[in-house]
Amino acid sequence: MATQSLYRRYRPRRFSELKGQDHIVRALRDAVRAGREGQAYLFSGPRGTGKTTTARILAKVLNCTDPVDGEPCCACESCLAVEAGNSYDVFELDAASNNSVDDVRSLIDKVSLGTPGRHKVYILDEVHMLGPGASAALLKVLEEPPSHVVFVLATTDPQRLKDTIRSRTQHLQFHLLPSDTLADHVRWVADDAGIELDEDMLDAALDRGGGSARDTLSALELLASTGGEDSERIDLAEFTTAVANRDAGQALAAVAHAVNAGHDPRTLCEHLLRHLRDLFLSLMAPELVQARADRIDELATTAREMGAADVVRTMERLGTALVEMRFAPDPRIMLEVALVQLTHDATGDDTSALASRLDRLEKAVAAGATAAAAPAPAPAPRDPATGRAVVGGRARRGDASGSIPRPNAEAAAPADAPAPAAAPEPAPAADTPAPAADAPAAAPTAAAPVGPIDAHRFAEIWDDAVKPALRPIVRALYSPCDVASISTDGGAATLVMSAPTPAHAEKCTQHIEAVTAAVSAALGMPAAVSITGAAAPPAPSASGGSTAGAAAAATAIEEEVIDPDELTNAPSAPAASPEDAVADIFPNTRIVTTDE
Repeated sequence: MATQSLYRRYRPRRFSELKGQDHIVRALRDAVRAGREGQAYLFSGPRGTGKTTTARILAKVLNCTDPVDGEPCCACESCLAVEAGNSYDVFELDAASNNSVDDVRSLIDKVSLGTPGRHKVYILDEVHMLGPGASAALLKVLEEPPSHVVFVLATTDPQRLKDTIRSRTQHLQFHLLPSDTLADHVRWVADDAGIELDEDMLDAALDRGGGSARDTLSALELLASTGGEDSERIDLAEFTTAVANRDAGQALAAVAHAVNAGHDPRTLCEHLLRHLRDLFLSLMAPELVQARADRIDELATTAREMGAADVVRTMERLGTALVEMRFAPDPRIMLEVALVQLTHDATGDDTSALASRLDRLEKAVAAGATAAAAPAPAPAPRDPATGRAVVGGRARRGDASGSIPRPNAEAAAPADAPAPAAAPEPAPAADTPAPAADAPAAAPTAAAPVGPIDAHRFAEIWDDAVKPALRPIVRALYSPCDVASISTDGGAATLVMSAPTPAHAEKCTQHIEAVTAAVSAALGMPAAVSITGAAAPPAPSASGGSTAGAAAAATAIEEEVIDPDELTNAPSAPAASPEDAVADIFPNTRIVTTDE
């Protein structure tokens, strides 16, 4: 003889035994206690949440000979008959297989017949499967049923029912069970059934149940029979770790492991999407996550490490891949391509990849992760011939002519030696992600004090250390600004920046505190930063400012004053004929005139 399933053995017998449906229990129990039970109910909700079980409990209490506070006694002859399934007062009909007009008419013909009990209860399961004709035949009896008849309609898809049917019933919606409530129920069932339950086995049952009590108990029974090993469970943490670390190899290895274990790529993608949804909800609305409280904390930690922007971007890309799998000859390839694009920003074809890189950069700057990874910039080498800084093999422009002094090797070469061909600078590879997004940026702390600073020296520090430490919007605002002057008297730096226009200077002033902090960290000393909107720089400071002022004055453009009286009208050229215009466009053209 087959063993009775756990979900049948531990099916609730009273309203008080229902888990996670307190609003349903309160409404039905109060109605029965006060004698105001309705003549038609509509129970809707996901599978395995207790719709049919609640309908049977309602049928028991309506015909119970000794109800107690709105609960059936579960000991009288009527209650035992309902539980055994042979009661003359309760009729269950599967609308999925009895969905014709004749089936409903046969039911209507028997509605008015009496039964031994006080009420005659009809339970129609999966009522949304009724055909159009059967639904129309059911309308009249639902509107005016006999006084001793109670209809209970159960469905998982109430939207498919006609509005006219829903308006004739009292609609009660069942919800998925909270994970903590379901975990307590599973522990009680396992203890009562003598099943050894550990935390991994419990998590596996809850994951496979998805908030459904029946599915969770069925999963528990299967896990108990296999010794607690869940061969169908996928380690989704490998995928999220691969995306967070931008490790395409790890992502492809995780796909290969799951597929070799027998998982379909479409099912794998669906599981991964649900896991990413839980990660996103753990940050935005933790109460919506179907997981235990301690598990929600782990999900939130993973989501913060991955970043909300990356989570949303991954969900969007995998959702697109799931649609593309319908027409792909090999769905696995579409999943692998999506994961490679997610783990390699350079292969992204939308702005979400750029947004993801900016998000990681802002997190790295905010966490101050660059101080240990990127040391303070060393003083740039200087050309002995000019005394100017040489950066990347070239000296920065320091004179009005814009000439670029040669590096040391070129300066030491003989005058009559042929100039060596300049090696072309290697172009950045298309598949190489920007180092600013993946490598930690310069941190605004732990910078060593630098030596004497002038405007040219600080221009290097500004590009190498200050700009990477600024947020993207601040960096964009200060990009067109120039260093007007800088002084480092008394162990403190005073920096004056020049904006193109007064309006631009006003916008930059709104972020002056962030710039001041970045400059202080880069120089290793307190700094005071100000910005002006004039085109010409302010008065030079005691140290270094005179050089910057002279350079700015040398590069200033002198406007020529024009006397309007000296302006004369340009001689007007005679307008060319169309033939001449064509001849000018097409040389050696010969114009032939014919008489009509």
